[in-house]
Amino acid sequence: MARIILISGKGGVGKTTVAAATALASSQRGHRTLVLSFDLAHSLFDCFDLNRTLFDLNKGQPIEVAPLLDVQEIDIQEELDRYWTDVYQYMAALLASTSVSDIVAEEVAILPGMEDVVALMYLNQYIKDDTYDVLVVDCPPTGESLRFVNITSTIEWYVKKRFNIDRTLVRMAGPMVRRFTDYQLPEESYFTALQEIFSRMEGVETILMDPTRTSVRLVTSAERMVIRETQRAFMYFSLYSVVVDHIVINRMFPETADGYFARWVKTQAAHAAEIHEYFSPVPVSALPLFEDEVIGLPRLQQVADALYGDEDPSQFYLSEPPYEYVKTATGYLLKFRLPFVEKQELQLTRQDEDLIIRIGTFKRHVPLPRAIARSQVAGAQMVGQEVHVSFGAETQWRKS
Repeated sequence: MARIILISGKGGVGKTTVAAATALASSQRGHRTLVLSFDLAHSLFDCFDLNRTLFDLNKGQPIEVAPLLDVQEIDIQEELDRYWTDVYQYMAALLASTSVSDIVAEEVAILPGMEDVVALMYLNQYIKDDTYDVLVVDCPPTGESLRFVNITSTIEWYVKKRFNIDRTLVRMAGPMVRRFTDYQLPEESYFTALQEIFSRMEGVETILMDPTRTSVRLVTSAERMVIRETQRAFMYFSLYSVVVDHIVINRMFPETADGYFARWVKTQAAHAAEIHEYFSPVPVSALPLFEDEVIGLPRLQQVADALYGDEDPSQFYLSEPPYEYVKTATGYLLKFRLPFVEKQELQLTRQDEDLIIRIGTFKRHVPLPRAIARSQVAGAQMVGQEVHVSFGAETQWRKS
């Protein structure tokens, strides 16, 4: 069974470097490894310092860069030709009928989410064919990473609720509409192509949500704005029951830095402490700001050694989500494990949109989704080794 590691985080924090180093370390532990990028702004090949042209001519296929290590950057234009021809041509014709120029229509017809679907198709194929032992996914910035995780639910909804209805309506009304109007309706080949795409993705959502196979590693930096986005990403991945098993703080200044950088050292140290506190019990690792840019296998080896040492990066650093949300008849329920804790030791407070759980000197911040952040705490109880916090009627919380 293939192990899947999603590398996510805010743009510019070093996700691609961490993904490449993780894949390199994995291959050196004897695992057949692929690092896959589906970000439109590809930089994975550049990270490995591959001798490529400005616009890659590999047509989006995997290439070997080291023993047991392949790299793949998805080429959406090539994928359109392979799998999406009928869908793409229909969308382009539909847009062109609105008086958009043909060239613009062909560009705009590449709809948001196509890269995600193609990446999921490849993942599913590699898993079913047992092509690799470890699949490291270099995700685009945080918001798009979240779309990657939940797009399968959206597609499943369409397949179950709309696909057959739309197909039947077009079959019945299509000939008449095409005969008497200029309105663009898809041909049967459009639905056949969609059905093929859906079938190639079948089952991948279960794998992404399986805590024994998939986890997310969030890359961040010791800066307030970046930390807040990392917190939001952590919350949303938890909402989808996807385990975040590792936090990586990138580009930490050496503690011996002085002069101009002395204040940066103090600021980063304070933010790093906040990251450890906020994300506990998720393990947190720190990478230094290296002396030069990290490009090529030798420099990636330095990152891999600093991040993993002798450890196997395919391991799970955490085996279950720290908490989960459940919709109830009266509101919402937040559940999280706190073994060996008595109810009288537990203190709950609110700070902005966070719930703060305190037990003695231990403190955990739990970010609340907007739907829950408007609600007040209705009660809390211990159920076995879990704390259950219920939220009821909406209210306006003041900053503490």
